[in-house]
Amino acid sequence: MKEEDALRVLKALLDREGAEWREECGWIRFRSKHSAALWEISCRSCGEEMLFYSRFPFRCGEVEEARRRCERLNRELVRGALFLTEEGTPIYRCEAELDDVYNAERRIASALRYSAQVIVYCWGRISGI
Repeated sequence: MKEEDALRVLKALLDREGAEWREECGWIRFRSKHSAALWEISCRSCGEEMLFYSRFPFRCGEVEEARRRCERLNRELVRGALFLTEEGTPIYRCEAELDDVYNAERRIASALRYSAQVIVYCWGRISGI
């Protein structure tokens, strides 16, 4: 699947969901929310996969402890991984394989749902709250 076709599928899906998104340098960025949790998701088509980076809106105070929490949580995840930026901001990364044009929308939607579930599940666990 061509990258521009994958991005077109993502944009159409976000439009149907009513998401306010913006495009910057090949990235599609938007916010997602569950209860009081609000985070940013950045998506990029890269060959036959789409990458999703969900950025928590906070930095972890004790970075080494937060890294240990990420390692523990990563063992529980079915797909993707949590990591910290140098500044201590947690990020969750996952991908969707887009090798089949007929399943692209379903795979993108599935990755976005799973990403949201991970963020909600890890919210208090990663911050130490």
